[in-house]
Amino acid sequence: MYILNKCELAGLVLALALFGLPASSPARIFGDVVTMEQLSFHPDSIKVPGDGFAVLVVQNREDGPILHEVVSPSLFESGTLIQVMGTGKVEYSGKRVSRILLYPGEEVVIWFYAEKGRTYSFQCNINGHSMQGTVRTS
Repeated sequence: MYILNKCELAGLVLALALFGLPASSPARIFGDVVTMEQLSFHPDSIKVPGDGFAVLVVQNREDGPILHEVVSPSLFESGTLIQVMGTGKVEYSGKRVSRILLYPGEEVVIWFYAEKGRTYSFQCNINGHSMQGTVRTS
């Protein structure tokens, strides 16, 4: 008889929990998902609890070869606790994130400390795009 170790058991429990959730639930568990489609952010405004860590997942879902960027002076400002990971290219100015480039099919996960009462704007201005989005805290 095969006995699961703690890591295997934890993975199995997580997998079973995820498969049992409705399609709209993963965003609530893992963060808010914002897609880039038809030259706009969907949704273009999200709300997260303040004074805690938030997760923002940004995905480029364009059909054509359209490059997008994520620029956010407020989110990427000095002093914001932030971690960025994903398949997009993260550019830095010194030690600070300056922008994130995303080709179709790429995504980025942004973990940050969301201060209560703040609004974090983000945009894509590459190649004349004028895409705007906001993260508001409560």
